[in-house]
Amino acid sequence: MVHYQGKEKTQWVSIMSKSALTGSLVIVGLLLAVAAPASDRAAQRHQADLDAACEESRERRLAPERERYIEECVVKEQRPDRAACERFYSDYGAKSGGRAPLYYDLPECVEAFEFRRQK
Repeated sequence: MVHYQGKEKTQWVSIMSKSALTGSLVIVGLLLAVAAPASDRAAQRHQADLDAACEESRERRLAPERERYIEECVVKEQRPDRAACERFYSDYGAKSGGRAPLYYDLPECVEAFEFRRQK
C-alpha cells in the first residue's frame, strides 16, 4: 500500500510538472502574441512619421514652384483669374495621369521608402 501511495504521488508530481510546463508555454505564447502587435504598432507609427516627414519635405520644395507657376499663369492670363490658376496648379507635383510625382527622391522620402521595403 505504501508503494502505491508513492507511485500515486510520483504520478501527481509528473502531472504537475507537465501542467507547469504547458502553462509556461501558454504564458510565453501569449506574451509573444501581445508583443508582436505592439511591435507592429510601433513600426506603423514610425512609418507614418517617416511618410509625414517625406510629404512635408516635398511640400516645402513644391510650394515655391507652384506659386511661380500660378503667378506666371496670372501674368500671362492663361486662365480667366487667379482662382482658376490656383485650381489648375493645385495638384502640381502630384501623380496625375501619366505624370510622375515629383521629389520622392528627397532624403526623407528615400528613408520612408527603405523602411517600408524592410518590412
